[in-house]
Amino acid sequence: MKRDLKELSDNKFDIIIIGAGIYGAALAWEASLRGLSVALIDRGDFGAATSANSLKIMHGGLRYLQQMDIKRFRESIRERHLLLRLAPHLVSPMPCVLPTTGHKMKGPEVMAVGLLLNDILSCDRNNGVDHDRHIPRGRIVSRKRCLELAPGLDPQGINGGAFWSDAQAYSSERLLLAFIKTAVEIGCVAANYLGATSLIRRESRIEGVQVEDRLQGDRFEIRGDIIINTAGAWVDDLLGKNSGSGPLLSLSTAMNLVVKRKLLQETALGFQAPFTFRREDGSIYNGRRVLFMAPWRDYTLIGTYHLPYSGHPSDMQVKEEEIQGFLEEINKGYPGDPVKREDVSHVYKGFLPMNGLNPTNGEVSLVKHYRILDHAKEDRVENLISVVGVKYTTARDVAEKTLRLALAKLGKSRNLPLLRPRYLCGGNISSFSALLSEARQGKPTTISEETATRMTRLYGADYPDLMNMKGIKLQSLNGYAEAITSEIYYAVREEMAVTLSDILLRRTDIGSGSCPQEETLRQVAAIAGKELGWDAARTQAEIDDLKAVYETTGKSE
Repeated sequence: MKRDLKELSDNKFDIIIIGAGIYGAALAWEASLRGLSVALIDRGDFGAATSANSLKIMHGGLRYLQQMDIKRFRESIRERHLLLRLAPHLVSPMPCVLPTTGHKMKGPEVMAVGLLLNDILSCDRNNGVDHDRHIPRGRIVSRKRCLELAPGLDPQGINGGAFWSDAQAYSSERLLLAFIKTAVEIGCVAANYLGATSLIRRESRIEGVQVEDRLQGDRFEIRGDIIINTAGAWVDDLLGKNSGSGPLLSLSTAMNLVVKRKLLQETALGFQAPFTFRREDGSIYNGRRVLFMAPWRDYTLIGTYHLPYSGHPSDMQVKEEEIQGFLEEINKGYPGDPVKREDVSHVYKGFLPMNGLNPTNGEVSLVKHYRILDHAKEDRVENLISVVGVKYTTARDVAEKTLRLALAKLGKSRNLPLLRPRYLCGGNISSFSALLSEARQGKPTTISEETATRMTRLYGADYPDLMNMKGIKLQSLNGYAEAITSEIYYAVREEMAVTLSDILLRRTDIGSGSCPQEETLRQVAAIAGKELGWDAARTQAEIDDLKAVYETTGKSE
């Protein structure tokens, strides 16, 4: 996967996709699979904005079943199932528990019926899935077992637990990248750090996009028949000048914490956390909301904390007072094992579209349904489609629906044959346990069994590509023994990484949980700098930029 701007400027494409978050990535894959010529660009790195803010959960939609929203439930089941098939190295089952209380809607009797209905309506959830990735049936567990699984809960009132399984991404960043890499293998032309500055409009038709190379400063045009705006929180930036439509988004921030401590061993936990809201008239609302805590590698992920947002998305910062407020809620809901501020090693923060605030309890009212906007119908601008997504798990489903609209506009059949089987790069795996055994037994003597395991989780069936890079000696990284030096070369040479943050946050897992040690940063920066031609000043700037990702600002004004 090479960053070839000349190929973008010299060719005309069937589809130009602006924004390479999970929605743009999935759309590029769906379109490329059907033989369309596709250009995919992003103003930053692939998946570096909202898609990087994730609890890593690939939801099966149990909460939609509680709301009797069967359509969304089935969409979620179908997409979780597909992700388990497309990338079994990156997505795997995750057991979950929710404490039961009383004998009404939150009691074990009602929850047992809900779990049974969940199993019945998702009876096809394991069809064609590697046995290692099967989602088992749900059940009610005893009070004792629930408290064993989540020992930090306040036991008062708990009379059991609803136990079910969802799915978790080992690396949601590499899952997104896998969509893009597979699309590029088929024929898509992709480029990061290429910002769309304006749309090329002739009367009522959009014919392409003006872009700026944010690395070198060059400007040029990309021409295409259909332009699809999947820019996430930045979707309105392009539309305001070119389509005449009003704003599509009201934004809220969504924050998840990475805790460098194993609060749970194997089972994720949904739990009620109390909160207080002061209304405009001075009265107080005391309520409870569900938070989620999930074990992930050597960490615990906790989310999600929602707040309204009024600024430009590029100006969003992680504020210390927000972290403190979230920790207070977490520790009220999980008091037996309090999370201290120093336990928080990283903060994920991104955006979700909202309808507004609930005036009664102050909670953000999130938009529940995605939007696919045909600007020809909305504001009489031809060849332009905008997509507003609400959920990582179902991005591919929305991409398929968006593509149907694009194919109709192109005058092509919606049933174009696929150019290759449906799996993502590294995901052509019949048995993950067999792959893992092969990697452990066949590993070079210079790397550990833990490293071999990690390599199969990140790269799947493609892990030998990193073990056999010509001229690269396999060595563990200083301060991070599970990672090897060939990953850095691979990220730069084969995966379009151009900054230290690209490498450590989104091509590998080295910095996704916490800031790497100084010796690790220096070694990785030295390797990358040699590959990319950095001088000493640029190398230090890259290290400083990476460290800034883990910093917070002071209190809000």
